[in-house]
Amino acid sequence: MILGLVLSLTAFAGAGTAHSPKWVKGKAFDRFAIIWLENTDYDLAAGDPNLAWLAKKGITLSNHFAVTHPSMPNYAAAISGDYYGINHDDLVAIPSNVSTLVDLLEDKGISWGEYQEDMPSTGFQGQEYRNPKTGANMYVRKHNPAVLYDSVAQKQDRLARIKNLTLFNEELKSNTLPQWMFITPNMTSDGKCPLSPAK
Repeated sequence: MILGLVLSLTAFAGAGTAHSPKWVKGKAFDRFAIIWLENTDYDLAAGDPNLAWLAKKGITLSNHFAVTHPSMPNYAAAISGDYYGINHDDLVAIPSNVSTLVDLLEDKGISWGEYQEDMPSTGFQGQEYRNPKTGANMYVRKHNPAVLYDSVAQKQDRLARIKNLTLFNEELKSNTLPQWMFITPNMTSDGKCPLSPAK
């Protein structure tokens, strides 16, 4: 099961963005953030105080299920509506003629971005990034939907919008968060293990 939290983020002030010269007024939300957790029981995730706090800020998609197994096809489908028969987590490059939500957002002048916890650098396209001290797998490409598509991976301006999660706070403070965001926790924080309380 994939647990999705959708946040309207009305608490995030300001209307301007760094990625778009204009602000596109939404019908229901002016900003939209998606956070995916996976491979955990819904009750466990919903009982976590941090996630309960986040859920109060938006809506919880409690009847949202994966399209297949394993992980990567679900992330691919999240931004294009299809998983193209992918049935593995190996490296893929979905051809640039396949349209994605990124194309739709840009066509409408809506700023977008992805924030990937522990991704080593902006626009990183490697398969994974392991903790240099422990060897633990932190960032994985298979959980980064936009980079799976050549229409993003082959364009530097689009790759520049896929960043480490640490930049989220900086962009929040500088009022430069995009209007649409996909946020992926690392392999420790994505629900596979018990969640730790906020400090």
